[in-house]
Amino acid sequence: MRSLRPVFCSITMALACGWMATMPLARNGRAQPPASGDWPQFRGGTALGLAGDAALPLSWDKSPGSAGEIAWRSAIPGAGWSQPVTVDGRIYLTTAVIPGGRKPKGMSGGVMDLSTMGWGKPPKDPVQWRVLCLDATDGSLIWSKTVVEEAPKYATHASNTYATETPCATADGVWAFFGATGTVVALDRDGNERWKREYGPQPITNSFGTGASPVLHDGKLLVQLYNDDVGDLHCLDAATGADLWKATRNKGASWATPIIWDNGGTKEVVTGGQGSIVAYALADGTERWRYGGLDTSFACSLGADGEGVYFGTSSPGSKAPAAAILAGASGDVSPGKEGETTATVPWKRNKSGAGMPSPVVVGDLLYFFGNTAVCYDKRTGEEKYRKRLPGGTQAVGCPIVVGDRIYVVNESGKTIVLKTGPEFEVLAESDLGADGEVFWSTPAVSGDSLLIRSSDAVYCIRAK
Repeated sequence: MRSLRPVFCSITMALACGWMATMPLARNGRAQPPASGDWPQFRGGTALGLAGDAALPLSWDKSPGSAGEIAWRSAIPGAGWSQPVTVDGRIYLTTAVIPGGRKPKGMSGGVMDLSTMGWGKPPKDPVQWRVLCLDATDGSLIWSKTVVEEAPKYATHASNTYATETPCATADGVWAFFGATGTVVALDRDGNERWKREYGPQPITNSFGTGASPVLHDGKLLVQLYNDDVGDLHCLDAATGADLWKATRNKGASWATPIIWDNGGTKEVVTGGQGSIVAYALADGTERWRYGGLDTSFACSLGADGEGVYFGTSSPGSKAPAAAILAGASGDVSPGKEGETTATVPWKRNKSGAGMPSPVVVGDLLYFFGNTAVCYDKRTGEEKYRKRLPGGTQAVGCPIVVGDRIYVVNESGKTIVLKTGPEFEVLAESDLGADGEVFWSTPAVSGDSLLIRSSDAVYCIRAK
């Protein structure tokens, strides 16, 4: 029955090179790096899923010898898989609510309930697409802003939500994108609207729903509209919402969030879409290089560091390709014959791509997750290990790297902590005890706290 799940990443992410921090807007209009304890957009300040040396507990709650505990739990109305983001003591997240408290059809049972597997019809009732702001200290609600209220034009798969895209934030406000309606909005710190753009509802293959999050970098907001009608990447002025450029590729749905990469001194926006990876110059949207010939789209995003871009993707019936594309790439770098490599593409593999969680790169190693944990040498593609994850169910949310640990939350809410390195080593397992809740969102780090979102709530884990 697992193969019936949609080929999309419900917690799509934006990745960037290790040395390139996301640059939010300062009050004076200039760009500034995020504070060390902030997690301002999907996968954090560097958009790599790296939390530095945050003092997260190794285990918590009912675990023997636990050093951590659940500091607070805040119930969240409606449904959403967007990751919580946190800046300046505030947590921002999105949700889709049907007035009266009911969740959109299909979400009441959660994705682990096999009765929800399949496609349905859009709800007839209006849905409220909301941005929420919580106090990071105790999880209390500071404000809730309804951005759009209407009946959805398209259905979404029962395992997806109408609020899967993760927002971006700075100390001054928050930017949110709701792919189901095509709405992009900028709100100030108090939830007041600064500007709004409407691109219209997106038709998505087999009604899987949307998932690609916006990316904020150096005053530019990137919004990806890859669907059954168009393949457009919009670059907007984050302060005003004005168009800066638009890049168009072949149409086709993709749930992967773009990444920002420094390729030989040129900042690029690298996107995974139907059949190919395409990189554009961040400055003006001109195409820089492309890797084609893929028999699948992208459910998970790409990985990157200073040496290259790394990907692994799969869908039912595909070859599940994985490969590395090194810095210096330009023009058409598409693979040739089976097994053929080049100076730009030093390795490629089939039957290796991940389904939903995006990869992380730590030193010389590349990690993929799902039902299993797989470790590759990033330079050669050599497989170091392939081990079943403990916990009895798969991970869907993306991993977070903290020092020499990798934190992975599976869909039943169990957190598995692995030691980085070429050998598979489980350091700890912790359970939130949240029976009946489903965990598909990627966790976030707020200072020395771990934020974990379920289908019903946000949990804050801290040292005792």
